[in-house]
Amino acid sequence: MKKERILAAIHLLIALSAVVLLPCSCSDKSEEEVYDRLQRKTDWEAIVKQNQQQPAQLPACRKVVLLAQYRLGQASAVAAYECLADSREVLTSTTAAMMMSDVYIQLGMVNMAQRAAFESMVKEPDLKKNERALMRLTETAIITRQYEVARKYIAILETFTSHDKWVQNMRRLAEHPELIEQNAAYKQLRETYEKTEDQFFM
Repeated sequence: MKKERILAAIHLLIALSAVVLLPCSCSDKSEEEVYDRLQRKTDWEAIVKQNQQQPAQLPACRKVVLLAQYRLGQASAVAAYECLADSREVLTSTTAAMMMSDVYIQLGMVNMAQRAAFESMVKEPDLKKNERALMRLTETAIITRQYEVARKYIAILETFTSHDKWVQNMRRLAEHPELIEQNAAYKQLRETYEKTEDQFFM
């Protein structure tokens, strides 16, 4: 079973070419914030360079380094599969949970991305302080065809978000699901979600 999951992850990594990560404005200089910021810029070279200068110590940061090395052809797909190992243990903080949510969404693991975002909400239930998790939950609800749930998230975001255009776009997708065909990343994620078993959270 483990071998089959490794192969499935390899195929997902190859199939998913470009997933747009959620917008952010990070200022903290902690290790997690540094790697989180670089990952969301998809600056894989900078991530590897950062790790070479000072090896990542925190679990989520090491997962991001593995993903970056794979993206640059410096690690095998089997090594990149390690991003999915120890999934519960790596969610050590709000930032770590969202870093891993980003990793999972890039690997096409929609359910795991959703669960990590929920974990972030548990660690920081104040929605205004955890806007990013709410945004990810909106995305995953739309991808998995839970449009009513998505609209509830959107209604909450509309009360305080600074990402008005993003929220407006999500509302259009939730109210007119056929428009997802015009969104290459979400369309690809939905197809992967519906064709691949994504139920484990190791």
